[in-house]
Amino acid sequence: MSVDTDRLVSLFILWGTPAVFSIIEYFKLSKTEKKEAIRDLTSLKSIVTTGFILIGGVMASLGRVLSLLPLHIIGAFILAIGGIAGAIEAWKVKRKNSIVIFVLIVSMSALTFII
Repeated sequence: MSVDTDRLVSLFILWGTPAVFSIIEYFKLSKTEKKEAIRDLTSLKSIVTTGFILIGGVMASLGRVLSLLPLHIIGAFILAIGGIAGAIEAWKVKRKNSIVIFVLIVSMSALTFII
């Protein structure tokens, strides 16, 4: 297992920056808004769609950084599951958005193997 420094820096910038800004914004919320945000994030719908997309993306990125192909493949698979679930959820609301989400997730999954 070798660590590529350029990919490690990219990983921290790609995933660290949004995480830090999200934490900062969370602490700015009032108590009721914090409870509502936690309730929304722990709902099954949010975990299956957004959670799987984020976890899959992080795992695929870590697999690339650590040169672990199995971790990368598992991450891309979880990312695809989250994207498909997100597209199905969007299909119920607006069909055009679901197609856009599906195309973006497929593109993200494909790009994780190219980049």
